[in-house]
Amino acid sequence: MNIQHVRAIARKEVWHLLRDPRSLALMLLMPSMLLFLFGYALRLDLYEAPIAIVQESRDAATEELIAHFAASRAFRIALRSNDRRDAAAALQKGQVWAALVFPADYARQLERGEARVQLLLDGVDANTARLLRNYTLALVNDYLLSRGGEPPIRIEDRTWFNETKESRLAIIPGVIAMVMAVIGAMMTSLTIAREMEQGNLVMLRTTPLNRREFLLGKLLPYLIVGLLDLAIAVAVAVWVFAVPLRGSLPVLLLLSLLFLSVVMVQGALISIHAGNQLLASQIAMVSTFLPAFLLSGFIFAIENMPTVLQYLTLIVPARYYVALSRAIFLKGISPLLLWAQVGALLAILLILVGMTLAKSKKLGLLP
Repeated sequence: MNIQHVRAIARKEVWHLLRDPRSLALMLLMPSMLLFLFGYALRLDLYEAPIAIVQESRDAATEELIAHFAASRAFRIALRSNDRRDAAAALQKGQVWAALVFPADYARQLERGEARVQLLLDGVDANTARLLRNYTLALVNDYLLSRGGEPPIRIEDRTWFNETKESRLAIIPGVIAMVMAVIGAMMTSLTIAREMEQGNLVMLRTTPLNRREFLLGKLLPYLIVGLLDLAIAVAVAVWVFAVPLRGSLPVLLLLSLLFLSVVMVQGALISIHAGNQLLASQIAMVSTFLPAFLLSGFIFAIENMPTVLQYLTLIVPARYYVALSRAIFLKGISPLLLWAQVGALLAILLILVGMTLAKSKKLGLLP
């Protein structure tokens, strides 16, 4: 082996890296980014999980147990009411993850040694529902031990929207969002960068084509492919994995069209910034797959994340689509009840379109 040859090739590769500082920065920042995201986003415990308390009768015994829940770091009482319908509405909208229902004769039941408390769980996220049940049982047992272990309190749990607590029913709608995010951004991130690499934009400047027509023409075929992918994914989810589609299919398609538009415009913006296909594909993967996997609520509940990451999730489009997809699949509710998620996707789309057009004008890609 000739060391001089090895040294020459290595020197050449070093110069390539130095001439492409964006790729070098991506390689250097990637390990720190992964450690930061995985270290802070992955939490398998509960922290301030929002719950509702329904008191059909106010008495000292009920208040004592509620105070035990309020003092716990695992729970945050987001709603107190004497009407079960308020808790049901909050569960359906996703405002709370569980509801504790104290019956009207709870104090008398406690005196007779046969007290029962109903625990209603939002089963859209099956893993979180199991955690909530386990934490509730542990906290009630701790409360009983503090009172000498008697009298016993029976927790009767019931899971809504996913009665069997099967994880796949919550995971599959999230997987659809993640796949659409990655494929949508990846497909479009390469298209403009390819034109820039091949020098085709120079020839396009001689045509009457403008920037808006160019971007729309570039994205439209991929949008159709993305919708075909979505149709296949929904069919597999319903007929292969037996995920119930309780909501409206046309509404799901319309919201998916909105989400696809967002991630594809994001891919186009990445493509214009990168200027070459390799860097564009790397940036698209980092900016879509990792956020969609870790920061969308797909696997880990957003409310369990540190406050900084919770704010960071606000700019992740997949966060809103995961919530909408699960609500339509499992809860069958109207997106009008989730208007904030729809509005956020529309706002992100408008911002990305504006940034893409401004960046293409700045680079002089087309008039």
